[in-house]
Amino acid sequence: MTLPKSFEDYTLQLMGAERFTRLCQALDTPSPVSIRFNPFKTTNEERQSMTFPGHDGERIKQTDKVSWCNEGHYLESRPVFTLDPLLHAGAYYVQEASSMFIDHVIREYVTEPVKMLDLCAAPGGKTTAVRAALPEGSLLFCNEPVKFRANILSENMQKFGHPEVIVTNNYPKDYARSGLRFDVILADVPCSGEGMFRKDEDAVRLWSPQNVEKCRDLQREIIETIWPCLNAGGILIYSTCTYNAKEDEENIAWIAANLGADVLKVPVEDGWNITGPLVGNNPVCRFLPGYTMGEGLFMAVLRKRGEQEEAKENKVREARQRKKEKGKQDHQQPTTAYQQWLKEPVNFHWVADRLVAMPQQWDAYYLQATKYLHILHAGITIGTAKGKDLVPDESLALSTALSTEAFPRWEADYHEALQYLHREAVALPAEMPKGYVLVTYQGHPLGFVKNLGSRANNLYPKEWKIKIAL
Repeated sequence: MTLPKSFEDYTLQLMGAERFTRLCQALDTPSPVSIRFNPFKTTNEERQSMTFPGHDGERIKQTDKVSWCNEGHYLESRPVFTLDPLLHAGAYYVQEASSMFIDHVIREYVTEPVKMLDLCAAPGGKTTAVRAALPEGSLLFCNEPVKFRANILSENMQKFGHPEVIVTNNYPKDYARSGLRFDVILADVPCSGEGMFRKDEDAVRLWSPQNVEKCRDLQREIIETIWPCLNAGGILIYSTCTYNAKEDEENIAWIAANLGADVLKVPVEDGWNITGPLVGNNPVCRFLPGYTMGEGLFMAVLRKRGEQEEAKENKVREARQRKKEKGKQDHQQPTTAYQQWLKEPVNFHWVADRLVAMPQQWDAYYLQATKYLHILHAGITIGTAKGKDLVPDESLALSTALSTEAFPRWEADYHEALQYLHREAVALPAEMPKGYVLVTYQGHPLGFVKNLGSRANNLYPKEWKIKIAL
């Protein structure tokens, strides 16, 4: 790989000859392929036996586990993921292994239910890992300011299926104005992308020292803007996919000194081959190709300083706001039938012609968020009103909150599942009852069809359909 000369000069000086040589050698090798299973949708038995579609009908097998993430696994080669119905069902997520380290960090520092914000979340790899690692009873906001990327994030979070999630399309300043406060914030900030050189030729082409400086300044602006949204004593997880110290160690030192935070050490095992700081002595984690099986990643954990009284005041303020919002809730509850579609009690809200369900304990936060934030997805979208009918939504089909008895099911084989995901017509058995039918593959829901008897209308979202020729 041909690297920019100024990048080589700077990185050699930063890392030293041995690390730099091993990095360059690794960049000339193929990227490892890895996936992370969805623990809410797969069993241990499924995870152990799952293979993946390759070219010409071959099946790709798993090899080693990712050391720092229990659900992470490497694959022997890259499958044709698009042609795997289980990917579309949310049974697993394709994610490079270094980024899965967020699972370890969350489990280390978050041991009780929290409100968390993933600020720069698209496409959703770290977000789904975070949601899997958070204690049950936690609420996760995930945000992406760029619209088309936010739509991808929303799709991936719906496929993941956890109901205690709110997806937004906003800038940090919108959150700062919202009054929402969080116990944990993940800021996987936009960066110069040096850690993606092996996977992304554009990252190499667009790299420049000037861009590094611009990224550093933007990163500081983002953190400074969102800082008031973090409760005193709360955790900031700062992450980049780049190597230079300006966007990494220097920014951590700047946050600690200027915003008031303590840098926390993340316990790791020696065999993981994670590199520590290259500048200063703050306990940070670096993943370097040539040492770890994955791409380049930097991560650090900081605890916001502040009096506990400040945190208590925030909680009192939030409690008042929740009580206020609770009194404003839409009491026009739908019929009992819709509640029976779900495993747990929820509160329902009409958003235009869509019926949205939120877990009851988070309903007031959702209502507060609707005032200030552009919400793309929240909780479970139950369905869309069409005349006197409510057409069940894809979000409902993929949600882990869906009751197994809610709809009749049709188990598709591999080719039928691909036809469905391609939005082609599917043929149901003659004995299948009329009405809405849940399409499943290997027991995993894919979406709905409406059985009219003579035919079945495919309700899979147009914007999600498989575009690759079958």
